[in-house]
This record gives sequence, structure tokens and C-alpha cells, in this order.
Amino acid sequence: ALALDGLSGVAVDNIALRGSSGTIFTTTSTKLLASIYRNLNVKLVILQFGGNITPYIKEDYTFYEKSFYSQLVTIKKLIPDVSIIVIGLADMSKKEKDKYVSYPNIEIIRDALKKASFKADCAFWDMYEAMGGNNSMPSWVFSEPPLAEKDFTHFTVQGSRIIAQMFYKALMLEYNNFKKSNTKKEDIIVENISGD
Repeated sequence: ALALDGLSGVAVDNIALRGSSGTIFTTTSTKLLASIYRNLNVKLVILQFGGNITPYIKEDYTFYEKSFYSQLVTIKKLIPDVSIIVIGLADMSKKEKDKYVSYPNIEIIRDALKKASFKADCAFWDMYEAMGGNNSMPSWVFSEPPLAEKDFTHFTVQGSRIIAQMFYKALMLEYNNFKKSNTKKEDIIVENISGD
């Protein structure tokens, strides 16, 4: 393979895995993955999965939670100092009679992803809630201009930009809060040291 990334700054690689449920990392050559991650100096991995298993409705997704958790653990073993953010699935609609409604299993899948993420000490961003939660997809499809495609599953280019901005703002808010809380802790430690 060939990487054309620069030698400084931030390089972003977007790898589309069409049709994947995100459970492929444990079936891939871990030796090869570790080598790639090391050579590219990967520090942050953002994963977004869940939509591809939504049409296969089940009542229990514990199997998916366990499998996704093992993917996260595998990535963390390959890159011990990596940070991982998991982005949950978006709302998806199916037609029932004359209206579009959310798949009944979306929140169960979202919860499975969230539990796996927290158990693996990863961050989780709830895209489903960010876009409006239950039955929110039709408002994205029928907005002017449309923010989601008429398949009631995928965002349009404009919708992708909006959801990306929402994610970025949430990420930066949490990052700035983290920086503030760490600065306060450092101030307290300095005050305690100088006060003795």
C-alpha cells in the first residue's frame, strides 16, 4: 500500500466499509494491522457502525455488544495509546402503511454499541439522539433542501455536513471542558504545594 500523508500535522484517512457491521477487525491479520497503525502513527480511531444490522430485526443484541466490544479491545491491543470514539447509528425509517417510522430495534442496537464502548473505555457519540431520536429521519428527508436520501437511511451531502458539524461541536465542547477541568486540577496542586 502507499500512503501520501505529510510528515507533520494531522492526517485523516476515511475508510468506507460498505455493508460492514464493524466486526471485521478480529478476523483481519492483526500483525498487518499493527504494522499499518504503527507506521501511520495512529492516535485516534473513529468508528461508526450499526446501520447495516438494523434491517435484521431481533429482540436482543447482546451478541453484537460482545462482538463489537472484542473489536474495540483488539484495536486497543494493537495501538495501546490510541483513543477511540464510537459514533452510534443514525435513525433509519421503514414504511408502515402511509408513513415512515423508525426501525423498532435502533435504540437496542445503539445501546449495545454504547455499552461495548464504555466497557472498552472508549468515547461514544449518540448520532441517533443528535439528529432528533425516534422518527427523526423523515424530517431530514423532507426538509428543504433534503438532508437525507429517500431511502430513509443515508444522509445527503448537505445532511452529512450538518451531522459532521454537530459531531465536531460536541467533540470540541468535551475537549474544552476536559482542558478546563485539568487546568483547575493543576492550579489546585500548585496552590497546595506552594501553600505548604
